[in-house]
Amino acid sequence: MGRPRSRRRPVVVVCVALAVLLALALAVVHVVGPSYGVWLVPPSPRAHGEHALSLMDQGLHAHGDEWDRKRAEALDAVATARSRDEVNEIIDDALAVAGGPHSFLLTDEEQQQTQEDYQAPTHRVDGGVMTVKLPAFSGTAEQGQQYADELATALAASGACGVVVDLSDNSGGDMGPMLAGLSPLIPDGPVVSFDTSLAQSQVVLDGGSVSGGGTPTTAEAGSSKLGVPVAIITSGRTASSGEQARLAFNGIADTRVFGQPTRGYASVNQGFRLYGGLTMFLTVGETLDREGTRFGETPIEPDERVDLDQAPSAAAAWLDSKGCR
Repeated sequence: MGRPRSRRRPVVVVCVALAVLLALALAVVHVVGPSYGVWLVPPSPRAHGEHALSLMDQGLHAHGDEWDRKRAEALDAVATARSRDEVNEIIDDALAVAGGPHSFLLTDEEQQQTQEDYQAPTHRVDGGVMTVKLPAFSGTAEQGQQYADELATALAASGACGVVVDLSDNSGGDMGPMLAGLSPLIPDGPVVSFDTSLAQSQVVLDGGSVSGGGTPTTAEAGSSKLGVPVAIITSGRTASSGEQARLAFNGIADTRVFGQPTRGYASVNQGFRLYGGLTMFLTVGETLDREGTRFGETPIEPDERVDLDQAPSAAAAWLDSKGCR
């Protein structure tokens, strides 16, 4: 009678195989994880800086002699840096070259503060004219839904013969809730396009649903389109996603912009998580409106330049000329 086969060998083989797979998985996470904001162990100051600089190579201005010099200078500096705080200063300096003036670093604490400082859009009606004022927005998903719903519901139920969209204090943030909130005023289809070194993509409105730009957001009331004249007010404080909201009306009949030129941050930003509760917002492209006109780092002129305190009356006069008062 033969000796029974040991049952331990298959178990050992399985354990070894699992250990190998685990080791491979950890190796992949170690190499690829930082690109997705995942670290198995804290990076050294040098690795932290080198990772950020490699991401900056996607920047709108990350080409040519100026970037080559700044990148080499930054690599030398991070090689001898003693702390991540020191490296963050080097990153911030290089970011201004690779991405330009629209690029910046944001800490988790600063992001938390924007959520605590959340402001909802407001509206008022004067005769047949509704004025909606859109503040900047960088809050939570729940706050974004509230922002979009309050705005779209007020517009859809207004019965207004004309609307003033006041973007004069909108310094940007998350464009998704802004466009969803304005969807009763914007026809369905492509709104703007983003042109980067990697690809061109569209921001699309379908009913009250926005996709392709900012947080995907749906405002149910957005499927009710008003089809009325729209006057827009901008200022030098109108920036980033505030400018995207302004560009959403380009090429639409019976719209006119009043006030002052915008900040000139209509370029496209992408956020990258860095170690230590830091997000790097890097400018990676430019915006094309629905007519194909390109916008980036140049202030956007209004159709009618007037002092900001005169813009509401100028907008009202134009709406009056359209038969709305």
